[in-house]
Amino acid sequence: MINTILLVDDELNVLRSLKRLFVRSGFDVATASSAADALEYLSTNRVAVIVTDFRMPVMDGAEFLLEVKQKWPTTVNLVLSGYADFKSVVELLNQGVAFRFLEKPWSDDDLLTNIHQALVEFSKYHFQKTRDQILLGSVSPLIEVTDKGVIGRYNGYAKKVIHNIEQLQGRNVSELSATLKTDVIDAFFAEESPTLFLNYFDVSATGEEKEIIIERYLSDQFAHLLKLSFGGACPKNELRFKKSSLMAEHEFCELVTSFELNSRPCTVVYLGVLQFSLLNNLLNHHEIYSLIHDIVNAIEGALTDEIKLCHFNMDRFVLLIPRIMNDTQLLIYMEKIIKKFNELLCLTRATTDLNLYGVYGFVPEDGISGKELINQMRLNMGHQIVKQHRTITRFDPDLVADYKKEFELSRMLLTAISEEQLTLRFQPKIDLSSQKVAGAEVLVRWYEPKKYGWVSPAQFIPIAECDGQIIELGRWVIEKSCEALSRWMKEGIESCPLAINVSGRQLKEDKGFVDFVLECVKKHHLLSSQLHFELTETYLVEDIAGCQQQLSELRSHGFEILIDDFGVGYSSLAYLSKLAVDALKLDKVLITDLDSSIGMQSLVRNIIRMAHELKLKVIAEGVETPFQCSKLKTLGCDYVQGFYFSVPLEEDDFCAFIQSTNKIITI
Repeated sequence: MINTILLVDDELNVLRSLKRLFVRSGFDVATASSAADALEYLSTNRVAVIVTDFRMPVMDGAEFLLEVKQKWPTTVNLVLSGYADFKSVVELLNQGVAFRFLEKPWSDDDLLTNIHQALVEFSKYHFQKTRDQILLGSVSPLIEVTDKGVIGRYNGYAKKVIHNIEQLQGRNVSELSATLKTDVIDAFFAEESPTLFLNYFDVSATGEEKEIIIERYLSDQFAHLLKLSFGGACPKNELRFKKSSLMAEHEFCELVTSFELNSRPCTVVYLGVLQFSLLNNLLNHHEIYSLIHDIVNAIEGALTDEIKLCHFNMDRFVLLIPRIMNDTQLLIYMEKIIKKFNELLCLTRATTDLNLYGVYGFVPEDGISGKELINQMRLNMGHQIVKQHRTITRFDPDLVADYKKEFELSRMLLTAISEEQLTLRFQPKIDLSSQKVAGAEVLVRWYEPKKYGWVSPAQFIPIAECDGQIIELGRWVIEKSCEALSRWMKEGIESCPLAINVSGRQLKEDKGFVDFVLECVKKHHLLSSQLHFELTETYLVEDIAGCQQQLSELRSHGFEILIDDFGVGYSSLAYLSKLAVDALKLDKVLITDLDSSIGMQSLVRNIIRMAHELKLKVIAEGVETPFQCSKLKTLGCDYVQGFYFSVPLEEDDFCAFIQSTNKIITI
């Protein structure tokens, strides 16, 4: 059982004191001086308990524990902080994110008592997960009871032995038979007797009395799993139960390790059920439990005796095939298994359309240990979900490397702003009628000095969107853009509007966004007309009602709203009439083929014409050739932007570009 404690605090003397106390008490201890370091440690190490400070720079204790709860839900979390933080921690306690709040300065005895209680709580999670796996996966009739003999959960096969088992939940095992003596039951649960024999009166239509044998299947300090079977001859019409091939997780990992140690090659296949998360949200607890039970049985029934099976969690399963095939042979082999699985599932779920997908790897051919291979295959499965694959694919270590890099960049991005690693670039926007600079799009660049150097925006912006740094990043870009505009005015440089990309997540989650923008404009003595905001078309279409309110508020203060990347998503001019926007930007995909495609020219002409009828200005981005620029002017486009005029420029170079364009640009 894991008993590692992770200590998280930005005060090194606190970390040292706590570590000394816990090590002396016999615990394994790891430390982290920030939430980012702690998350990086957790990505590769399992811990039982986290003790964290609440007030920490960059990411505080609440943000840290919410992420921990999402990624490692069985970890037990304690907050160790000053009493002044208690009110802030209450919500975490109410949500079940934090197990206890402990006050600084602490009492060693009280702290150790709470740690022991936290480890008991972790043990409950661990043992319950094991019982969950066995209950869901076993084809033996099983019931779960407390150490007092109170009946709890049961699987479908138990109902075949005791037909009214659902009516007995919450009642004692002794109520199964009037002749069962208390001392016999006590001896059984005290492990003095391995078996209980009882006469059970069947309340079904047959009204038979049956002899039932109850055996201890699995016991831990919190509950027991008991196996049911019939004594003597099996009653008429009852099923005989085959021995389950399902293995517990630790047994399965030990088996994979034994193959490695004995230099025996094997194939590992990690399976999942496509769109299971949707079903999990739609079905209630009993329905999802029943569905998983049927899935387990269908998978197990589709396998030959040589294949070992482990039910890792919910819809995740791992197979061990004790030999290696080539890729083609394995795919044919798995195709047969999946076909058999579908046939068996149809017997109980005729109207349910479920698809298995998965990743396979070879031990030792893939060059990493079997346990690590399983962990990395789990990451590959996440990629499979995103791509909505319905196939079995080969394990790809490059995907894992990319995932680890993204995780590391996400942690680094937390400090990139405070460490001044971000800078702005400005790409000029040209007015085709006046042939002068009419503004610029603000772009952000990141130079990470320790390991990665220049990081592409195509890589770090999606990370920031996903992990939440985009809100702080967005505010930083707005603040720095306002500073630049103010600086240019003081230096007498011709001013032009700056267009800033705004994340949909920022509009949804940053409740003070509009107030922040207004404050920035006021602080730097700017006009609202000097800032434009660009939002992607996809986000606007996904939440038209929500967007309308937010965009109307921005426009009411005089800010212009542009739809970015028009033409690559759900392009429809019908929704443009419903949104409070001022302009649209044609995506580069519409511009690239203007040189060679008459059809594309016609499409762009019609988009521009209809946009103008809706009183919208049109900007074309990605303009790279003289022909594209000339053609867009002929088609009626208002503004252009792209490498034909300029790459994104640093501030000084952009100011020089503005001044140089006072001379007429020939288009």
